[in-house]
Amino acid sequence: MNKQINLINFKSFLALAFCLFASVSIYASTNSEKNYQLVAENLSKKLRNDLGNAKIRVKLTNVEEYKVSNNEVEFTGNADCILAADNQMPIRFEVKINTINRSISNVVYDFVENVAEFAPTSSEDVLMKELLTKIRSDYKTENIVIAIDALENVGSTSTGEKFLGVGEVRIGDLVWNKIKFNVVLDAETKKANRVVYKIEK
Repeated sequence: MNKQINLINFKSFLALAFCLFASVSIYASTNSEKNYQLVAENLSKKLRNDLGNAKIRVKLTNVEEYKVSNNEVEFTGNADCILAADNQMPIRFEVKINTINRSISNVVYDFVENVAEFAPTSSEDVLMKELLTKIRSDYKTENIVIAIDALENVGSTSTGEKFLGVGEVRIGDLVWNKIKFNVVLDAETKKANRVVYKIEK
């Protein structure tokens, strides 16, 4: 009889433990979804203010979560800044959330290269990275946005493969300006041997 009672109690304990585990899992999942929604909403708000476009929305594509302190969590990852149905730009972001009052303490983003309109190759991807790196170094800021209007591979030279291009650039919170650039990539290392640009103000 005692064994039967103990068995019943053990089964009850297992059932209770399972219910508690399920409740915690559901709560954690729901909480994460709310946090991701909060991240997307605040990224959208900042981008709308920065770019002056009230129709912008953000779609998260990859999110990593880190606990900064007992009451603060940092979210980093990638997202798409959607300007229109057929126009979107990839971004890298960082958002910090206070878990006590669910307030946002930090929202930072950076556009990453987007050369989809020009059938990107690995050389073009490297070109964009090298150009962004050069401008960031010259202007001492990470907040650089480039939109390429035209890109042409003009052939090989003694120092590598030469590209000429034009587009628009926004540095910090300044207005968009036209940019012309001349980049030579080493055929073997895929690093830039030459990065020259001119921003028309």
